[in-house]
Amino acid sequence: MLSQDGPPVESAALTPPANRLRVLLESLALLGAPVVGFFVLRIRAMAPVELPDPSMHTIYVVDPAQMFTRYAAAFASTARMREGAQAGFLVLARLSYLAFGILPGFFVTRYVLALVAVVPAYVLLRRLYGPWAGVLAVIVILSSPVVLTAWGTDYPDCAVVSYVTGALCCLAMPSSRHKRAFLAAGGVLLCLGIFSHGMGIVLAVTTLFVYGIVCLVRSPGRFLGDVLVIGASVLVTTFLLMLASWAVLGQFNFITPTIAAARYLNRPDQIVQWHSANWRWAPYVAYLLVPPAVIVSYLVVFLRRLGRLATPQLFVGLCCAAQLAVFSYLQFGYHVQTLEMHFFSSTIYGALAVCLSICLAEMARPISSHRIWRWLPAVAVLAVPLAYEADPNVPPFGWWPTGAVLAAVPVLVALVMRLWSSRPSASSVTRVGVVAAVALAVVAMTGALLELTVAPRPTTPKLTGIALAGDPVSNYAGALGGNASQLIDWYVVSAELPGFVGDPTYKGEQLLTWTPTALGNLVEPFGIFHAGFNWLEGLPVLSPADYVKLALRRPAEVLLLNTTGAGFGAALAELEPYRPTVVRTGVLSDGTAVLHARLLVLDVYARAGTRVA
Repeated sequence: MLSQDGPPVESAALTPPANRLRVLLESLALLGAPVVGFFVLRIRAMAPVELPDPSMHTIYVVDPAQMFTRYAAAFASTARMREGAQAGFLVLARLSYLAFGILPGFFVTRYVLALVAVVPAYVLLRRLYGPWAGVLAVIVILSSPVVLTAWGTDYPDCAVVSYVTGALCCLAMPSSRHKRAFLAAGGVLLCLGIFSHGMGIVLAVTTLFVYGIVCLVRSPGRFLGDVLVIGASVLVTTFLLMLASWAVLGQFNFITPTIAAARYLNRPDQIVQWHSANWRWAPYVAYLLVPPAVIVSYLVVFLRRLGRLATPQLFVGLCCAAQLAVFSYLQFGYHVQTLEMHFFSSTIYGALAVCLSICLAEMARPISSHRIWRWLPAVAVLAVPLAYEADPNVPPFGWWPTGAVLAAVPVLVALVMRLWSSRPSASSVTRVGVVAAVALAVVAMTGALLELTVAPRPTTPKLTGIALAGDPVSNYAGALGGNASQLIDWYVVSAELPGFVGDPTYKGEQLLTWTPTALGNLVEPFGIFHAGFNWLEGLPVLSPADYVKLALRRPAEVLLLNTTGAGFGAALAELEPYRPTVVRTGVLSDGTAVLHARLLVLDVYARAGTRVA
């Protein structure tokens, strides 16, 4: 547990009953913060699905047994069962689904993940600066378009961003009491992040490395004890997670598939598909300027007293800087798409939100002793996204020149505030002047960062050395004030597909999905049964590649999908050599989403008695 070396945290002189009442009210307010933030900030309830990857995890939430029964053998050589190994996210999501159903379960999971991020952040900032700073941190996290977009799908970055944020705050917590409990909580959250996604492994190792260095320098006597506590919590969590995974997902050992997936993705053919050898795509992505802008601003705020900087602030700043450095190396010096894939880069933004919150709270120290005005930074932070929602139209731009100018704003604001507060004449400034300066600084810093985050990409010229799979464009602009009704409709319909298809009647009963080549709204339902690997494209005409896939895979079933039902008859005739039998026809609909589906059994490949119409 990192010690508090800075000025003592303010403490109110309250009687025990009054203190208990305050803690109760504060706790209730904190537990309700994600719900309040959802309505006040008009958060978009779900994020657009640019790739089928999120729905490739949805089926493990809804019906994991189907995937393990149908594809375990077929996917063994390609490590494509790795989605089912991401138990840190899937166990929570699956339990929520079993308890509440698909749509309520989705939001219960997000509520829990939001609490995992904001509760430790609130407690950390409260202990460092006061309740006003805790509220500020909650607002910063809940208004981050990157974090909100990560929470908006079933891709496991939604879990990693919360687990890493909560763990960072627990490890940084200044506490003479319950320090082992905070350490253990940090270990638990990092362990859950490790087994949620590969980026969780990178972030957990980086965070623990920085913690170890800071602990050795600042509190060497505690190093061994801290290592033992964290290590024990990781081991116990791993074992309990394996039991939970076996109980609700049907897979006890998710470690071996994770290792196999890492080896498979390290193959040259996979690297070419997913990682761009050319770095020139980066200057067209403005939100990549946010992490360095926050970290440099943080350095400027604490520049003149790094030697006597309180350990929690030092740890948070170093940790965020190290995470960005590791991600940058993996992207530009190695061959992992940590920054070009927004599903991956999103995982560092929760920790950055904590770093930004500390930076803002430090700049607001001149008004932190006033009972009323110290709440102004939190109000100012809230005002920025609300103002953006009034007219959410940011033009496309890249790094130069607009991106560079906006990225320089937080750094310049931090520098000006630092120089101004250190001048002897600053003490003669009126209280109104100080309050106005702090408010303007907070608005300028958070406003510039928000503009960078939501800016659409400008037109990108054709570049060589770009990943074959392509980098999906993030839709951060709609995270605040965006409408998700159609997204919710398609999520519900897509999640109904496993029930429509039904459980396989024998192990290895493979199913291929056949859709039009132009997917449109079918991206999410198309991904339920592992997208392209199980895809016949160009409904209702089989391509030469489709004939090869049918011969190699020998699927018992084919699922026809489109939005109109047109072409199903022609597709049935096209499959005549495989003796198709229609066993189920239906229209799945919810709100504006309408999905026509037809399930066929290919008698030439299916075992006798597979299904009956």
